[in-house]
Amino acid sequence: MRLPVDIDGSRGEGGGQVLRTALALSIVTGRRLRMKRIRAGRKRPGLHRQHLACVEAAARLCGGATSALELGAQDLTFTPGSAWPSELAIDIGSAGSAMLVVQTILVPAIAAGKPVRATITGGTHNPLSPPFDFLDRVFLPRLRAMGGDVALALDRHGVIPDGGGQVTLEVRPGGALRPIEIVEGGAVVGSRAIAIVASLPRHIAERELAVARERLGDPRGEIVELRDCGPTNLFMAEVELASGARELCTAHGRKGYPAEDVADDALDDLEDYLDAGAPVGEMLADQLLLPMAVAGGGRFRTAGPLSDHATTNIDTIRAFLDVPIRIEPVGDSALLDVIVG
Repeated sequence: MRLPVDIDGSRGEGGGQVLRTALALSIVTGRRLRMKRIRAGRKRPGLHRQHLACVEAAARLCGGATSALELGAQDLTFTPGSAWPSELAIDIGSAGSAMLVVQTILVPAIAAGKPVRATITGGTHNPLSPPFDFLDRVFLPRLRAMGGDVALALDRHGVIPDGGGQVTLEVRPGGALRPIEIVEGGAVVGSRAIAIVASLPRHIAERELAVARERLGDPRGEIVELRDCGPTNLFMAEVELASGARELCTAHGRKGYPAEDVADDALDDLEDYLDAGAPVGEMLADQLLLPMAVAGGGRFRTAGPLSDHATTNIDTIRAFLDVPIRIEPVGDSALLDVIVG
């Protein structure tokens, strides 16, 4: 019998990433998880609704069992099972991020090699978490390159403060993960800008797209107007490089903050990515670590230093898997090679 894994949720960046990675690897390895001080590094520690939804989704994905859970709980015992349903429906019950629930179950679902269709209701475009578009257009293409047979659909937008969005994740069998390398960048071959306004005037989105046209040249532009939710505004800017690398940066509007500044915030981040000359941005670097570790290898190039999210993710992975992860500088540049396996 494999020994349980004890995780201190306060270590590193002390947020929900520790919980999500630990749940995923508990399922993949079949090792019981005992976690204390969950999200102790946050202003409001413990489990919130979206974290409870992550635990529920993980347990239902594999027929696992958990200790009694409640809002604000900081301790958790999770025992993975071996029953794999083909359908899951998870309702966060708030505007909490549905995308973080997807992150929790995605890699273990691929690793299981069984068909799963999961419908998750909650927020799809949240501050402080990747939007649907990032997972769909930046992260999932890399998982497919690693062999994962996955699809993610946006059934309905969900924004703060109401939520109510829905995504559907489909994982088909036979997509065992294999190592890949992502080290080449290249020139920009395509760009895209999306402005979302919920119960706000359309001119806000139009002004954001005008900034994108000025700074990106001629991006593919899109305005999404949502009714009966919000008020919320967010702007997303994306580039694709000649190597196939992609990055998508997001900024959220706030009261009294000009639309032009919202667009500039996202475009500044995108410009930093392009100036760095690395194919993998900060958020993708964090997310690639888990599937590469499960695959037993991989390599990617990113701009250093790694985020607290990424270094904490590495520590959590090492608690479950004996897979070496090395971080090496690339010459005299600010680039890093992250080598798994």
